[in-house]
Amino acid sequence: MDRNFDQIRLLTLAEAARLLHVSTRTLQRMIHGNNLPALKVGGQWRVRESQLTQWIQRREGHHTPDGQTPPD
Repeated sequence: MDRNFDQIRLLTLAEAARLLHVSTRTLQRMIHGNNLPALKVGGQWRVRESQLTQWIQRREGHHTPDGQTPPD
């Protein structure tokens, strides 16, 4: 098997929601709004762990020290 596939970890919406401390419904809204990368596997949404980590890091960079989103 290709070693690249060994490193892919897909999270269910429930797992990703627990990590982010939000509901699965919130994640569904984020996915449908193209705010969070996800893919469907067998009719169920999955979030790649590495993409979730990158998404969090990008979001951290979009806020000022006081927690506000800076103007574009």
